[in-house]
Amino acid sequence: MKELDAVDDYIFKELFLASPVASYICNPAGHIIAYNEAAESLWGRRPELGVVKWSGATAIYFPDGRPMPVEESPMALVLGEKEETVDVEMMIERSDGVRRNVLVFAKPIRSLSGQLIGGHNTLVDITDYKLYEEKQAILSEIVQSSDDAIVSKNLNGIIMSWNTGAQRIFGYSEDEIVGKSIEVLIPSYLKNEEQTILHEIREGRKVDHYQTIRVTKSGKEIPVSLTISPMCNKQGQIVGASKIARDISDQIQREQTIQFHEQQLETLHAIGKVISEKLDTPSIIQTVIDSTTNLVAADVGLCFYRVTDEEGHSDLSVAVATREANVYPDGHRIHLEDGIIHTIFSGEDAVRFDDVCEVPYIRSLFQVPGHSEAISIRHCLAIPIRSSDKLLIGAMFFGYTRLEVFNTADEVMMRNIASLVAVTLDNARLFEEVNALNLKKNEFIALASHELKTPLTTTKGYLQILERSEIDQVGRRFLTKALKQLERINALIAELLDISKIEAGKLSFHMETFDLSEMILDVVETFHFSSQTHTIFVNNTHGDYRVVADRQRIEQVMINLITNAIKYSPDANNVHITLESSPSEVSVQVKDEGMGMSRDQQEKVFARFYQVEGTSKMAGLGLGLYLSKEIIDRHGGHIGVNSQLGEGSTFYFSIPRNQDK
Repeated sequence: MKELDAVDDYIFKELFLASPVASYICNPAGHIIAYNEAAESLWGRRPELGVVKWSGATAIYFPDGRPMPVEESPMALVLGEKEETVDVEMMIERSDGVRRNVLVFAKPIRSLSGQLIGGHNTLVDITDYKLYEEKQAILSEIVQSSDDAIVSKNLNGIIMSWNTGAQRIFGYSEDEIVGKSIEVLIPSYLKNEEQTILHEIREGRKVDHYQTIRVTKSGKEIPVSLTISPMCNKQGQIVGASKIARDISDQIQREQTIQFHEQQLETLHAIGKVISEKLDTPSIIQTVIDSTTNLVAADVGLCFYRVTDEEGHSDLSVAVATREANVYPDGHRIHLEDGIIHTIFSGEDAVRFDDVCEVPYIRSLFQVPGHSEAISIRHCLAIPIRSSDKLLIGAMFFGYTRLEVFNTADEVMMRNIASLVAVTLDNARLFEEVNALNLKKNEFIALASHELKTPLTTTKGYLQILERSEIDQVGRRFLTKALKQLERINALIAELLDISKIEAGKLSFHMETFDLSEMILDVVETFHFSSQTHTIFVNNTHGDYRVVADRQRIEQVMINLITNAIKYSPDANNVHITLESSPSEVSVQVKDEGMGMSRDQQEKVFARFYQVEGTSKMAGLGLGLYLSKEIIDRHGGHIGVNSQLGEGSTFYFSIPRNQDK
C-alpha cells in the first residue's frame, strides 16, 4: 500500500485496525483504501478497496433525513481541502436499509512535507444515545405534567429531584427542597417511618399504595398514598428510590362520608329506583317495607296504605316484612281500623310505644294467638304516611324485641322513607287519573275523527264534481287549493288516529314480502307530479332490497321523510335518497340541503308534537317523525338523523329483512 508509506505500520495496526471505533481512510481521489472491522460492522458490508468512494455506507443523509450530496460529504470536504469536519452529526444507511446516527470526525492526512496524501474519518455511532435522550425527554415531560408528586431520593433520604406536582401538593419549589432530607415532609411522630421505608428499598422491595401522613410547607398535615420503588444504576446497584405521592384528602373525606351514609343511601336508592321504575303499588310498598325493616334492624315491619278500586271505594291494605320466616302463619290477616290510625297520629310526628302490652290495638298487630313461632314484640315505632296536602294516607309500624335496638332506631330516616311512600301513593293515584283521562281522550279522538271524516268525505265529493264542470281559471285555482287543504286535513286526522292507536296498543301491521326499492320509486314518482320545487334523486336502486314488512306503513315513513326534506329546505331544490343492503337488513337515507338542526334539536326531533324552532309557520302538528319512529321500532329497526346547522339533514332508517314471529 504505497499511499500509506507515510503512516507508521505499528500505529496503523494497533490504533486503526484494532480500534473499536469505526474508521476508514481514503486516497486523495476519495477511494477507500482501508477500513477497520468496526467500520465494516457499522456499514453492514465490506466495500471494495480502491473502488468505493467517500463512504462505505449505502447512502448518507443530513440529520433531518435529507439526502446528502456527495460533494457535501465530510470526506469530500476534507479531500477538497475546504474544511475539517469534526463532531458533525449525520445519518448513514446500512446495506440492510437500517439508518444509524453518527458523529463524524474527518481529517486530512498529510506527508512530512505537508502534501495531502489522503483523508481519515472516524464514525461514532450515537443512535442508542439519541434514542435514550428522546426517551428521557418524554419521561421528563410525563413526570413534570403529572398531578401527583414524583420525587427521587438517595439511600440517605436526600431529595434529588422534584416535579411541579410535588410543588403543588407540598408547597416547596424545586430550588427550596432539592438537597434536603425527605424528613422535612414527615411529621415528628412518624420519623421512624422513613427508616422502615429505606430498609425496604435497600432490600430491593417496592412499597405500594402506602397510606400515611405528610406535612406541607405551611405545616398542614395531609393524608397521602405513597408508591416507592428502588432506583438502580447501570450496574444494577440500588442507589436510591423514586416516590410517587398522591394527595388523598378528598378521597379520605369522601370515603368517610360514604361509609357513614352508605347503608341509608343504598336503601333510599333502592326504594327510589323501585318507585321510578314500577307502577305496581303493592310491589313498590312491599320492597319499601322489606328494605326499611332491614335498615332499621326491626324484627317486624308493617305498612298500611290506602287502595282505591275502580268504583272509587278505598280500603286499607297492608304489606308485611319480617327478619325471621314464619312469624305470621299463612292466611293470617292483620287488621287495623281506619279510625285508630287517625287516633294514633293526631299530630304529625312519629309515635314511640315503649311497651306494646299497654296498648292493645298496637299489640294486636304483632300478636298471633296459638302460633308457636310467633315472636314477642315489646316495642313499636309508628311513622305516619301523609300526602303532599298533609292528608293521612297510611302508616308504618316497626316492632322490636330488644329495647336497645328500639332506642337507637333512626326516626329521621324512617320519616324520609315515609315521604317516599307518600310520593308512591300519590303517583299511583295520579297514574290512575291520567289513565282514565287518557282513555277518554283516545275515545274522543276516535269519535271526533270519525265524525270529521263524514263531512270531509262529502265535501271532497262535491268539490270533485265541481272540478269536472266548466269553471273559469280563477275558480279552478281556488278549487285546486280547496282540494289540497282537504287532503291536509285528512292526513292530520289519520295521524291523530294513528297516535291514538299507538297509545292503545292497537296500531295494526300487515306483513308482506315486497321490494323496498320499487316501493320507494313509486313514492318518488308521485312527488315528481306534486312537487314543483325539488328534484328527488334515488341512488343505488339495483340490488336485493326484498323485505318482510308492512308496505303501507313503510310507505308512510318514506312520505314523511321526503315531505320533511322538501318542507325544511325551501331555498334548495334537491333531495337525495340512497339505499343500502346487507344480508340481514336494508337501510335508507334521505338527505336534504336545507337549514339543518342543532344537536339539541336532533335529540328532540322524534318526540311527539315537537317542531324545530323557527319553523312554526310551516304546516304540521309535529307527529310525522314520531309516527315514523314508532313504525320503524315496531319493525325491529332503527331510525335516526345526522345534521349540522346550515348544512342540511340526513334522516336514515334500517329494518331487518325478516320479522321475528
